[in-house]
Amino acid sequence: MYNKILFGTCLTEYCDHIFNFAINLAIENNAKLWIYHGLGSLDLNEEETIKKIKDSETRMVEAYAERMKNRGFSDYMINVSDGDQVDKMSSLAKDAGIDAIVIGTSTKTPLDVGEGPASGSLGLTATEMILKAPCSVIVVPPSLLPGLAKG
Repeated sequence: MYNKILFGTCLTEYCDHIFNFAINLAIENNAKLWIYHGLGSLDLNEEETIKKIKDSETRMVEAYAERMKNRGFSDYMINVSDGDQVDKMSSLAKDAGIDAIVIGTSTKTPLDVGEGPASGSLGLTATEMILKAPCSVIVVPPSLLPGLAKG
């Protein structure tokens, strides 16, 4: 059973499907859901960095808050930061006592790059997250996503 789940998103259509997996898992476990978006290392001054983070927080709310509300789900936190995404997610997971991190295999869907659902790279972020996470990492494979499932 999971009490605290962290979902890492890049705000793509691909991540929308992974979000559905994460929210279903949170609802099934009556767990709190953290939604994290990393901006990477920004080469900006402090004021520009703060603006970029606030703009991304707004995009996160627009992308996910209404969908959670429609599902009757309100136990969530939205986190956006600059810096290395894997290090920031690992720190957040450790500090918040996260039980499981939910991520996808890559920001590119296999169909976009002409691959089948059983092929393709795990992705650098997913690979590093598996190695550095302080908790379990659930990687949602493309074969579980709508339009990519076979059989």
